[in-house]
Amino acid sequence: MKKNLFYLFALICSMSLFTACSDDDDPSWKKLPTQAITAENLSLTTNIPNNPDASVRLIMSDAQSGVIALSKAVRGMDEVEVNVNVTEQSDGSFKFQGEKNIETTTKAMTDLISSTTVRVEGTITLDGKAEVAVTTAATGNLVKKWNMCDNFVFDKKSKIAHAPFMLNWVSPYADADGQNAGLAAENIQHMGSIIVSGIMVKLLKDVEFKADGSIVANYAKDAEINQDEIISGIFGGGGLPSTEDITWLTSPANLAYWYAGNDHVHVLLNIPAIVAEAMKDAENPSMTPEAILGIVEMVKGMTGAQIKELLGGFLSSMGSDNILSKLDITKISDSDIEKLIGYVVNGFPLGYDTSEVALKDGSKVSTFHVYLEKEIFDIFMPALYPMLPDLDVMLKNMTVEVFGSPMPVWGLIQMLTALNSLTEFEDVWKATTLFNVGLDLATGSLKDVAEEEEE
Repeated sequence: MKKNLFYLFALICSMSLFTACSDDDDPSWKKLPTQAITAENLSLTTNIPNNPDASVRLIMSDAQSGVIALSKAVRGMDEVEVNVNVTEQSDGSFKFQGEKNIETTTKAMTDLISSTTVRVEGTITLDGKAEVAVTTAATGNLVKKWNMCDNFVFDKKSKIAHAPFMLNWVSPYADADGQNAGLAAENIQHMGSIIVSGIMVKLLKDVEFKADGSIVANYAKDAEINQDEIISGIFGGGGLPSTEDITWLTSPANLAYWYAGNDHVHVLLNIPAIVAEAMKDAENPSMTPEAILGIVEMVKGMTGAQIKELLGGFLSSMGSDNILSKLDITKISDSDIEKLIGYVVNGFPLGYDTSEVALKDGSKVSTFHVYLEKEIFDIFMPALYPMLPDLDVMLKNMTVEVFGSPMPVWGLIQMLTALNSLTEFEDVWKATTLFNVGLDLATGSLKDVAEEEEE
């Protein structure tokens, strides 16, 4: 019996040794890791700042080919698989490259982006370390230079259909006597669009959405806002201010990025680069891009409660005489604070509308209206309400100079909104059914709109 057990033990050891030898004889490509490689072992570069949660996984088919699975590495696409050619290098690593053209499948987005080409290349080692470069190139109607709308276009109900700046607000709020239902929001919508449009055309000339995901804009070198010129245009029918004497500058390509996904256009801001651009001419800048980056990275790692505590302390330090100290950050939920941080990391979602405007010569101009939606503003409003009584008092004691004569600010506001106090704004907002603010862009001039657009 003992002898039989000895033979059985020897057989098992022999089989184990044979298996081990077989593993050692496997070709190198079969020893490549098959699990997802995450940030700790992944050096990832992308045209748009990459998602910190991105990972890659190489699934080999044979010695020369495989599939790279990209998870959250392409903005707007959770998962992308690209067929790649693979070559073993002399140092034992493996080099791969490939590309894939991805058609847009969401019906709501096909009017903006028709397809996106994803190119991937890099190296991976047997111990699971990877260097990967992913580049994307989008094609579609959005990928072009868009001009700021250069005219007000009204619909058949005499409401603004197109303007450089568009404020859309619907609230059926009525006063205590049940009067003026919806008037406040409707008038603020109309006058706000006109006033801010007069400012925006003096600041921004055009916006280009490039195929690689960068956003480039031409903006005014020196912002010179003439209050009388804007007011004259509003009340005198003069339209938008002239932009003939403005010197335009082109922004660097690394300040902001865009990508399409979930039926929205997402805009991702490169905050350190924006700070560097804004302060490049300052002799003694109060904040460096590195410091801003450090703050952003710190905030990204904090909970909503921690961020609220930090902001609350900052507002309190302003002193009771500063109206901003009246903001009550505790009214914002922790989850909403964390949602905002998510927007900073992954981009702000913007709604959009596209249309065509007919000109008198029979041609048409394409328009692209992009805007922030009500859900984002809902986050901030509860914190704003406690500030309204103090803001009401401040406005009722403020005057502005109009054509050389002082005019009470509150008199103008009350005339436009029919509100007796700014504190009514809380009820106006709570009754709001539609609210968005954004820019209206076009592929050409709207100064020669067909008559039917103006009726």
